[in-house]
Amino acid sequence: MKFETEEADSRPSQQSVLDVTPVMSWIDPEQKLKGVILCVHGLGLHKGTYAQFGERMAKEGYAVYAVDVRGFGAFLEMPGQRKCDFPKCLDDVRAALELVRKTHPQLPVFLLGESMGGAIAIRVTSMHPELVEGLISSVPGAARYGQTKNAIKVGLKLLSAPNAEMDVTDVVVNQSTKKEELKKAWSKDPLARFNLSPIELLQFQQFMEENSKSAKRIKKTPVLMVQGASDALVRQDSNISIVNRIQSEDSQLILVEGGEHLIFEEGQFDENVIKILSEWLEQHLKSLGR
Repeated sequence: MKFETEEADSRPSQQSVLDVTPVMSWIDPEQKLKGVILCVHGLGLHKGTYAQFGERMAKEGYAVYAVDVRGFGAFLEMPGQRKCDFPKCLDDVRAALELVRKTHPQLPVFLLGESMGGAIAIRVTSMHPELVEGLISSVPGAARYGQTKNAIKVGLKLLSAPNAEMDVTDVVVNQSTKKEELKKAWSKDPLARFNLSPIELLQFQQFMEENSKSAKRIKKTPVLMVQGASDALVRQDSNISIVNRIQSEDSQLILVEGGEHLIFEEGQFDENVIKILSEWLEQHLKSLGR
């Protein structure tokens, strides 16, 4: 897949034609660039949910990029690209990392992902550590509250209609936030997708459960894992288990007081989150001699 972006200013740019992987970027022309952050979104969402985050971190001197995962965002408008495809998604993210490294050859690159995107970020980092100077993974854990009940529903649907899409709004949206305005925004977002087939949901669960194996393969890359202390979707012990399996000595888990499932997307961060992230990034820029 090819990538095309424009970097004239901090306003987002995007491409979404058939032979181009959808990308958005936020760069503030008034800031000297310190590094690059590539973002991967959570299940059901899309690259545009990083708009507020991209604009904010651009002010801190970072070139921020975000990509769509296969089956979401601009991919919904492409023939044959509506379904989740994790192997191709991993290739897309690897290619995106190669793109931003080529575009900014003198800058360190940090990979950031949230929920499903956090798991994708872990996997790509474990496979291609030479492309990543640091990993920020938000709530990548596979264990969720109410998981057994939901697994039964998916299992029954898998037997009767494996390719028929199911509405997962109750799980993905309602457990992610208590904010009614955010729920309404997602329900009206044409690039969001909360109808997935049982086969897709099964593939998603299997992918998330492989996080622990991927974490073991991260030997040296610095890792910052983040979770909202009020997350009602993903269990804290699931993320603790993952961070404990990471082999890198430079890894930690931060709980965000009052934070729900989303930390970076949809403007759910606050200045305390930006401070934590900025200090972590600055620390690792210094360790790289930047």
